[in-house]
Amino acid sequence: MKDFRIEKETRGTIQLLRLSGSLDMYSFPRLETQLNTLFSQGLHQMVLDCRDLDYIGSAGLGALIGFAKEAREHNGDVKLLNVPERIFKIIELLGFTKVLQVYNAEDKAIASFTTA
Repeated sequence: MKDFRIEKETRGTIQLLRLSGSLDMYSFPRLETQLNTLFSQGLHQMVLDCRDLDYIGSAGLGALIGFAKEAREHNGDVKLLNVPERIFKIIELLGFTKVLQVYNAEDKAIASFTTA
């Protein structure tokens, strides 16, 4: 498995985080720290690009739901982009697609914040 990496880009008021590698119980604290830092700066509109994500553990997914709920309390959200099919099936199986919005196109994920 590849090392977990986060690359951050800013698109107006939206934070685009490109994730790569494995998001598991060992690497999730790095994402958690990054999201908490952004939240503390008043930034609550997040798109997590999962194109290069090899794996995500169920604990990580559960925590993402918690971050999405917290972001929504501040008129924001955490949305997923380019989720690999094998990971999407897990998200769907766990029923998380009812809580986490998943997009296949970056422009649509970004635009969803202005049309929400």
